Amino acid sequence: MPDFTQTSNSQTDQAPSWLISTFAMLIILSATAAVIVGLLQLISWAECALLLMAGIVLSCGILFTIVTMRRLGEDE
Repeated sequence: MPDFTQTSNSQTDQAPSWLISTFAMLIILSATAAVIVGLLQLISWAECALLLMAGIVLSCGILFTIVTMRRLGEDE
């Protein structure tokens, strides 16, 4: 009977620490850029929030792509 209490691979089960810090940094950078652009262009808060969400989605997509490409490039 196999032992199912052990994890198969701890590296693939948990996110690396640099990934979490990079994700947080990208969110802060996107928020800052959206607020600065919003203030410079004198847009409404609704448009500024839309710009903020678009920046977060774009940065998360870029991060996801980089992590996926690195994972696919690893030798098993």
